[in-house]
Amino acid sequence: MIKRFFSRNLRAKAMALVMAMALWFYATSRHTGDINEDLQLVINAPPGLTILDTSTDVVTVSLSGPLNIIDNITDMIKDNEIKARLDIPEISNVVDDNYKRTIRLTRRNFNFPKEIRLTSIVPHEVELTLGRLEKKYIKVQIQKQGTPALGYEINSEFFFPREVLVTGPVNILKEADIINTSVINVGAITSEQNRTFPWVVDIENTISIKKNDKYISVPVKCDEKINVWFHVNEQMGTKVFDNIKVNIFHPVNYDYKVTLKEEFISLSLKGSKLALDMLDSKKIMAYIDVSSLSPPGPYNQPVILNIPEGLELEGKPPESHVDIVEKIKGKKKFFKILKK
Repeated sequence: MIKRFFSRNLRAKAMALVMAMALWFYATSRHTGDINEDLQLVINAPPGLTILDTSTDVVTVSLSGPLNIIDNITDMIKDNEIKARLDIPEISNVVDDNYKRTIRLTRRNFNFPKEIRLTSIVPHEVELTLGRLEKKYIKVQIQKQGTPALGYEINSEFFFPREVLVTGPVNILKEADIINTSVINVGAITSEQNRTFPWVVDIENTISIKKNDKYISVPVKCDEKINVWFHVNEQMGTKVFDNIKVNIFHPVNYDYKVTLKEEFISLSLKGSKLALDMLDSKKIMAYIDVSSLSPPGPYNQPVILNIPEGLELEGKPPESHVDIVEKIKGKKKFFKILKK
């Protein structure tokens, strides 16, 4: 019974199967219109040469193909599955420093799936300028960014080696005087970060020179690393503090009257700039010790200062004129008599 059911109308069933497969094939293989995609062009120079300039490093391609593949092309490009690559063949007759060549791009420069049809490449040619490579010792220049912590400064720096062997285009190395290190971030460092071991930094992979009033950067190669030492100190400075009150120091039972000609003085202190900026003038103690003085005056006495550790007075120590007289004994009693 079952055998008879499957064996009936075989011709009709076969036709239906063929039509279904044809419909599936049509649906999966039908073409879209042209789609355009931008691809980064990677250009590789042959041994002994380097690329000085290119007319473009991006190409626009027009593609067509099965819908299920076309729909995935953009994602394949983003995932780096599809690449545009130009390998320049070896050239043995480069005599000039600048060798120009035009190379036509074809499908062989792309790894598209075989189902994809490449309908156009814009631009379809790439103009290249090549240069011969040579090696040369070039002086190193340190690159820094940022500033030390507030109140600190880089007092000195030392680096080694001072020169490195660089491989680059002949015409560029002829004019190059220095090559930079990668940028060293010195932001917020303090004297606590003075180190006996160095910062180890790379050399930049480009050299910049000025040509026709413009700076151009050209790729070079250097495998050396630079050891850098920084010595960080507190910033030093001076600051004037005005209206410092001069106090008088004497025993409790001192029987003389003391008068100061200069009750307020100005001081110039030097030391850590951070400490100077944070110092309140009211915290500076200034006084004159008159314990050993007796009338008659006047005396010219040095002002004794009590200033924070690490700071010191700039210039001559201040002085004040002191007048000492005997107190009038019985003055209170005299006033009492008058009152009566």
